Amino acid sequence: MKNRIIVFAGLLTLIISMSSCNEEFLEETNPTEVATDSYWTSLDQSYAGVVTLYTTMLNHYILNIQPDAMRSDMGYPGWNRPSPSGDMVVWYNQIYGNSNQYIERKWEACYEGIFRANQVIEGLEKMEGSVEDKDRWETHMAEARFFRGLLHFYLHSSFNEGRIIIRDFVPKSAEDFNLPVSSSEEVIEFFREDLEYAYMHLPAKWGEKKDLGRVTAGTAATILGTSHLYEEEYDQAMVYFEDVINNPEYGYRLVKDLDLLFTNAGEFNDESIFEIAYNLEHKPELGQWDEESMSNRLGRTGPGQFGAGRGILPVAWITYQYQNEPLDTKDPRNWVSDGEGGSKLRNVSLRASSMIALVEDDQSMYYLDGTTQQQAPFTQFEFGYYKKYTNHDIVATELDLPYGSWRSGKNVTVNRLADVYLMYAECLIKTGDIDGALDAINAVRKRWGLQLVGPAKNSAHDYNGINYDSETLMDHLIYVEKPLEMSIEGHSIRWIDMRRWGIIEERFNNLSEENYYVEDYSYVDQEGITKIKPLSHLVKGEKPSDSNSIVIKDYEQAADNYKAEVHAYYPIPLGEILTNPNLSNN
Repeated sequence: MKNRIIVFAGLLTLIISMSSCNEEFLEETNPTEVATDSYWTSLDQSYAGVVTLYTTMLNHYILNIQPDAMRSDMGYPGWNRPSPSGDMVVWYNQIYGNSNQYIERKWEACYEGIFRANQVIEGLEKMEGSVEDKDRWETHMAEARFFRGLLHFYLHSSFNEGRIIIRDFVPKSAEDFNLPVSSSEEVIEFFREDLEYAYMHLPAKWGEKKDLGRVTAGTAATILGTSHLYEEEYDQAMVYFEDVINNPEYGYRLVKDLDLLFTNAGEFNDESIFEIAYNLEHKPELGQWDEESMSNRLGRTGPGQFGAGRGILPVAWITYQYQNEPLDTKDPRNWVSDGEGGSKLRNVSLRASSMIALVEDDQSMYYLDGTTQQQAPFTQFEFGYYKKYTNHDIVATELDLPYGSWRSGKNVTVNRLADVYLMYAECLIKTGDIDGALDAINAVRKRWGLQLVGPAKNSAHDYNGINYDSETLMDHLIYVEKPLEMSIEGHSIRWIDMRRWGIIEERFNNLSEENYYVEDYSYVDQEGITKIKPLSHLVKGEKPSDSNSIVIKDYEQAADNYKAEVHAYYPIPLGEILTNPNLSNN
């Protein structure tokens, strides 16, 4: 699918645009009528329409990874501590409003995808009685309904406490565009019907390599389970999560070859459930700001020294947690050469090494020419860099990419199996199965060689020996397991989690009171020479009087500014309010 996504996109240039529509536009010949009446005559054409649904997901604003990292407890904007800079500051400080471009464009991008899905659905309905290949027709319909359901789900979980516009047909008049919002309950019922259809009619797995990346029944099950979890419907959610985890037809498994996680080599690995396919081969003529481009801008989330622009820097608390994750000393992967013929424990966990660049990491290669310890700059009081979206594994600098640092071909994984395990663990906690929840959490931790949680079950691994109850295990999931495993991933995962757990205000208040500082870090390089990385090692606590560091604090303004009624959900965008007279009672 990665190499075929663009093949048919050009066939549908007449049907790919639907942002805020006005009266002048509607006075023109409606291109959607031409497409619906004349274009949809064969399954080859409907397949071309299905492909445009995958290209819809290329739009950065659908996931809004950067702003949602900043408004949660995950990301620091730009550089220049203690004074953050750039257009992400409004998110970090909780001062965004309904005219913010990221809010406007997310709304538009999601409804553009819904528009495309409705065109495919209506086209398929018109040809239903005349096609011979019923299975193929059904699959196309399932893919179209999956994306229509998915995008309504995204809108529901992001905007206006779930009260959004349901669009289930191709609009042909001003009245069709200017619909009122529906209740949250109505929206849930609508998108679940679409996702259930997809779940029942999509294949468990695609058989040919050319179809790699197409959504499956397992993808639909994951989104359905997530939607039930978000509504605290734990029993229903578990049905889908158990299917995803245990159904051998899907072929999902937690990847243990850690070179295949968050790397270019690991695209479409066995843990990936839903993945957006980017590349640098197709449509190279489109610039980085064109949301139809096949490349993404997320390579610019690492250190500035490597042309990565510091797009999302990790905040202090999560860096400190990664830095101090306890290892399973009985896992041989955690023992490495000490350079003197013996062995030593890794300085940081395998999970930390995969997800974040830390000065303590003397094992992982970073931008090809040395270890993270040697390579990462750690200037400007920076103490870590996210690695998930950068190309540190294939180039010496992001500037070495064929079209520069603004254009990355690295895929973006939206849903993966580890998250399903942790959502399943939450359901088990909430329904009283603590042992089952520990098993689910430990399945993820074991993959990383981390110390397991709970009372010891055997002597093959280290356990922390804590007897958890539902409250303490839920706290571990909220503040340790889920954020460290899923940092800056997926569709607003951390923000939605914080909101539904009711911890946002408390979280900002608590984090704003924590103090950190950085100190010099000494290490021995490959030639045996002791070197110093100035002000690179993060320490929690009060800054010593003789330190050259600044006091590092996060979320002081967010703690003052956050108001649930304003910030918990995106507001309906100003552009939609101004053009849609039926939103007066939204």
